[in-house]
Amino acid sequence: MRVHGERRKRAIKRVLAGLSLAIVALVLSGGAWAYYQLHAAGRTMNLQPGIDESLTQVLEKRERSKPFNVLLLGSDARPWEDENARADTIILARVDTDAKKVWLLSIPRDTRAKIPGYGVNKINAATFHGGPSLMVETVRDFLGVPINHYVSIDFTGFQHVVDGLGGVWIDVEHDIDDWRAASHSPGLRAKEIPAGYQLLDGEHALTFVRTRDFPDADFTRMQNQQTFFLALAEQMSKPGNVLKIPSIIRGMAEYMSTDMRLGDMIDFADAMHDIGSQNIETATLLGEWRSPYVWTDTENKESLIDAMMSGRSFDDTTVPEPELVEPSSISITVRNGAGINGSAAETAEILGGAGYAVDEVGNANQFVYDETLVVFRSGQHVAEQVARELPTARVVEGRGMYQFTTDILVVVGKDFETWTDAAEGR
Repeated sequence: MRVHGERRKRAIKRVLAGLSLAIVALVLSGGAWAYYQLHAAGRTMNLQPGIDESLTQVLEKRERSKPFNVLLLGSDARPWEDENARADTIILARVDTDAKKVWLLSIPRDTRAKIPGYGVNKINAATFHGGPSLMVETVRDFLGVPINHYVSIDFTGFQHVVDGLGGVWIDVEHDIDDWRAASHSPGLRAKEIPAGYQLLDGEHALTFVRTRDFPDADFTRMQNQQTFFLALAEQMSKPGNVLKIPSIIRGMAEYMSTDMRLGDMIDFADAMHDIGSQNIETATLLGEWRSPYVWTDTENKESLIDAMMSGRSFDDTTVPEPELVEPSSISITVRNGAGINGSAAETAEILGGAGYAVDEVGNANQFVYDETLVVFRSGQHVAEQVARELPTARVVEGRGMYQFTTDILVVVGKDFETWTDAAEGR
């Protein structure tokens, strides 16, 4: 009876994180009924248009123990339109199952981007021109990060999730009265949402995440979406709601498409079963609206991507200083590249005095170097550490253009006297 009891407990443990418009939320595992529901849902999602070999070719296979990236799309497809409608919501999610953290980075749908094979256009046009595979390729190139999985859900599926939970509690910051955002609602009954904390059903929740009736249009809209996703994650993790999720997933499957197989979803959900809103980071790419595009703030994009890929908070845009490497463990070659007598020997003396292991001192093939170079093959932070001893030196990657067998090559340039004077004055 004890073994039977343990099996029964395992049969009702959490297993699957359901996928919504922009987050991966939570589910229970075990039990023939739940497995059947999820297996059927997974089969349906994998058969949706665009889930084919061309998509798998642009997705990078993830390592099970490492964080991974998911492209999440909310589609504005309508029954009377082509299947490759423009993406209405675009979010890159980074998932760290060990840390149980998720980062959600929203991309304005009017962002100016290069679409492979089609030139510059709004980034959401990629789905129209080439479906999921082209969208993945476009976002991958735009952000400069690999994408491991793809998930898309249309408006009907979104409403199904919310209604299946019995609604979602949201603190609405501003009054909303937007018939365009409520075009999905019969008789426009969901066009108005008063400000305040309230329970939104599927129709009203969709109006909340779709409305652009703000001075900054998409940017407040994306903030609303992030507010909604945090509330949804928090409420789906509650015991009373978790039990509903297998049937919700089964019901929304025909409105959702993903490359994930059932095993992927179960493995992921088991690792993420206790995530809450406090473990979700949200941010939006900043940019300037210059019709017809949003021109991305490149510095903002790079800092957010760096924070996300480094596992830091989006609010922490500082890059941590790498730890210093013991100088005696770094081998250096010093060469005179300016033809100044004694420059290589004096440079070697400075570096040796700082504790570095100078293995070779000599002349470069040509005396044509105007500036002193610190050259590395790998480990840029080591080269930057060495360069701090030589005030005007520039750090460069070797890329096979320099021949040396040590960790670092220093080529002394014609600025030798300038930086030696600076070094003596420190």
